[in-house]
Amino acid sequence: MVQIGMMGLLSASESFDASNGVEFKDYAKSRIKGAILDEVRKLSDISRLAIKNSQTHNSAIHELENELGTAPKHADVAERLDISVSEYEKQRAHIDRFKTDSLESDDGDAFDDLVGGSENPLNLLEDEQLREVITRAISELSDRDRLVLNLYYVEELNLKEIGAIIGVKESRSSQILSRIAKDLRATVASLS
Repeated sequence: MVQIGMMGLLSASESFDASNGVEFKDYAKSRIKGAILDEVRKLSDISRLAIKNSQTHNSAIHELENELGTAPKHADVAERLDISVSEYEKQRAHIDRFKTDSLESDDGDAFDDLVGGSENPLNLLEDEQLREVITRAISELSDRDRLVLNLYYVEELNLKEIGAIIGVKESRSSQILSRIAKDLRATVASLS
């Protein structure tokens, strides 16, 4: 891969045109990444379907992490993808066989990590601050509201089961959960 990267760098130096308004380092990075990814694709047994599924799964997982504030369960991801849990797990097993899919990322982050980049400190700080805000907001909820959140997001009980535990009908437990989520979103938005 180092040799392929060097070939990409040589290609970049030969074809670079400063009049395009792009810095050489950015142009070279793109050419090196492209050369390495082309070689990996040639050598890889991973199918395009596995790459597509991996990107779709990772996108759904990221969205759910942002919404839930924690790592989503397989059932949550499957629901978001509108597939069964068994189908989701089958797709994950297919993807996990290869472990080269991080090279296929189009956002550049995985490539940057492979060549020595690190997490953006500003993003880490923002994530930590958001966690603190959410944690503080949840701690200020009533015991009943915290129980509902725990039963739904941690214990993964359905609304009917939650209603039975707190002594209300399913529709009322849905209203309670919606109100809590709305209040938490408002709290986070007011502090952002």
